[in-house]
Amino acid sequence: MNTALVKIGGSTLDAPGLVGELAADLVRLGTGRAILVHGGGKDISRALDRLGWPSQFIDGLRVTDAQAIETVEMVLSAQVNKRLVRAILAAGGSAVGISGVDGGLFRARQHGDPHLGFVGEVSEVRPEIVVALLDHGFLPVISPISVGEDGRAYNVNADHAAADLAAAIPVDDLLFITDVPGVLVNGLPAPSLSPIDVEHLISAGQITGGMIPKVRSCTAAVARGVRRVHVLAWQGPTTISDHLAGTHSHGTVITCPAETTVARA
Repeated sequence: MNTALVKIGGSTLDAPGLVGELAADLVRLGTGRAILVHGGGKDISRALDRLGWPSQFIDGLRVTDAQAIETVEMVLSAQVNKRLVRAILAAGGSAVGISGVDGGLFRARQHGDPHLGFVGEVSEVRPEIVVALLDHGFLPVISPISVGEDGRAYNVNADHAAADLAAAIPVDDLLFITDVPGVLVNGLPAPSLSPIDVEHLISAGQITGGMIPKVRSCTAAVARGVRRVHVLAWQGPTTISDHLAGTHSHGTVITCPAETTVARA
């Protein structure tokens, strides 16, 4: 049975009506066939603003000190996570919300830049809890907050957590729902890319900024056993199910076959 892991970020979740559409589409995939990993950056920023704490970023990663990590964990693992679980239940699904702390799903080490504070990188994935939920017909909804060897919570990038989990299971399809329509080449989404294409396009300056770590997470997942990785924007209530069924494919698919190439920039 094919399994899809969907990662969606906080900026995308803010779109009006999207949470309900996403929930219904995940339920449409069928029992035990979907996993959702989510971010929540905008919700975190709003919570920190209310406390009078400015948001600071280094290379796209949120500086998370000892005070901020408590708020980050609360927002991601309670507020955003449970909002998504409620939406899936309302759509007729059976969802369970967890974080990377539960069952030691994501073990983390502190990021190499000490100025980031309690920002972590996944050092180990223990997917047994996710597999057990799938086997019992539940849809796991996962916050990327992770646990360090010191027992502290760490803020882990949701893209990296999703890719690491997808490879550890491994799933057939890993989908990144973003605010852009795919990996853009000469201003247009490339229908398909190989890992070699991705590195060439980065070197050529066609893939830049925050898309670089995202596509490198994609290629790492493919190299570790995920069959297909997809980068696409939300296109309405049946975005995921239509895309996976091939009835209305859009965005970019990253796979390993040698024939998956694009014209050189």
